[in-house]
Amino acid sequence: MKRLLLFFMLFFIITTILLSGFIMVEAQPLEISARAYILIDSKTGQVLAEHNPDLQTYPASTTKIMTAILALEMGDLDQMMTVNQSAIDDIGPGGMHVGLLAGEQLELKYLLDALLVRSANETAYVIAENLCSSREEFYSLMNEKARELGATNSNFLNPCGMDNGEKGKNHLTTARDLAKIAQYAMSMPEFREIVQKTLIKIPPTNKHSEEVIVGTTNKLLLYGNSKYKSDYFTKVTGIKTGYTDRALNNLVSSAMNDEGTELIAVVLGVENYDMVFEYSKQLLEYGFKNYSLQPVIAPNSYITSVPVSNAEGNHNLDILASSEGLKCLLPNDSSNTDYEIESRIKQNIEAPVKEGDVLGFVEVKRNGVTIGKVDAVASRNVEKLQPSEESQNVIIKTVTDPALKKVTTGALIFLLMFLMLRFILRRISRSLHSKR
Repeated sequence: MKRLLLFFMLFFIITTILLSGFIMVEAQPLEISARAYILIDSKTGQVLAEHNPDLQTYPASTTKIMTAILALEMGDLDQMMTVNQSAIDDIGPGGMHVGLLAGEQLELKYLLDALLVRSANETAYVIAENLCSSREEFYSLMNEKARELGATNSNFLNPCGMDNGEKGKNHLTTARDLAKIAQYAMSMPEFREIVQKTLIKIPPTNKHSEEVIVGTTNKLLLYGNSKYKSDYFTKVTGIKTGYTDRALNNLVSSAMNDEGTELIAVVLGVENYDMVFEYSKQLLEYGFKNYSLQPVIAPNSYITSVPVSNAEGNHNLDILASSEGLKCLLPNDSSNTDYEIESRIKQNIEAPVKEGDVLGFVEVKRNGVTIGKVDAVASRNVEKLQPSEESQNVIIKTVTDPALKKVTTGALIFLLMFLMLRFILRRISRSLHSKR
C-alpha cells in the first residue's frame, strides 16, 4: 500500500513539473475587452495576434496618421500655412484643439506636432486646405493612399476623425488597415520623430504673442515613471490616440525591445479610457514575451550551386548566404516547419563574377507573409574564358591569308557591279514609263 501511495505521489510530482514547463512556453490567452485588436511586427507586417481585425469600426483621431502621411509626402516642413475660419468651425463637439485663430500663420512642422502629439482637430483641416484646392480633393487622396497601402476596408471622410451626424457613420476603418497605415507611417523618419514627443512647443505667431506648450495624449509615452513601464520592452516609439462617442477609446501604439524588434499594436473600441493603454501594453507584452529573433539562415551558409557561362576552369559556382545571415521574428517554441525558405537566384549567369557579387536572394515566409530576406552571393571569383594563343593565331592567319583577301575583294566588286546595274535598269524603266 505504501509503495502504491509513493508511486502516485511521484507520478503527481512529475506530471506537475512537466505541465509547469509546458505552461511556461505556451502563449497565454489575451483578455482584452475591445471591439478589435491586432499586433504586428513593424518591420515585416507579420501578424502576431488578432481579434476581429477586419471589423469595420470608427477610427476617431487615429485618422490623423493618414493626414500626416499625406502632409509629409506632399508638403514641406517649413511651408507656411494659413488658418481659415472653416478649420476652426469644424473642430467638432468635444474635439481637441490648440486654439488657433483665423488668419494665423505657422509652419507645417508645428501643425504636424499639434496634429499628432496633441491631436488638434483644426490643424488637420488647415493642412488639408493648404495642400489641396479643396477638402474633397484631400479626402480623395487619403482614400487613394489607403488603397495603395492595402488598407482596402477604410473610408475617410475628413482628416481628423470626427464621426458625428448621419454622414459620420461612413467614416470607417479596421484594425488591420490601421496597422498597415501605421507601419508605413513609421517608416517615415519625420513621422517617427514627431510621435515620440511628450511635449511640443508652438512658437509665437502673427496671432499669438507667446509660445504655446502642450503635452501628448498618449500615456504610454510617459514611460519612465508610470504604471505602463514594462519588463518586456525598453522604449515606446509612438504613435496615436483617438476617441469619439461612436469610436470609444482607440490607440495605435508601438514599442521596441533590446534586440531592436519593434511591434505595432492597434486596439479599437474600448469603453474605459485608462484601459485602452493597459490593453495596448498587454498586447505589446504578449508579442515580446512569446516571439523573439531567431537564426534561420546562418552567415555564409551554402544555398545552391549554379553553372556559369564562359567560365575559365570550373563552371560550377557555389552560392552562399551573405555574411550577415538572417534572423526572423518567430514564436519562442517554433521549429523549422513553421516557415518556408525560397531561393531566388539569377538565371544565365555569365563570367566574369567576383566573390561577394549579389546573384539573388533567399526569402523566408510564414503564413504567406515574407518575414525576412538575405542576399545570395558568389563564393569565389570566376574569370572569363579567354581564347588560347593558338586559336588567336588561327584567326589572325585566316584574316591575313592572301587567298581570302582575293575572294573578299572579288565579292565586293561583284556586289558593287550588281548595285550599279540595278540602278541603271531602274532609270531605264522609269524613262520608258514616262514616255508612255
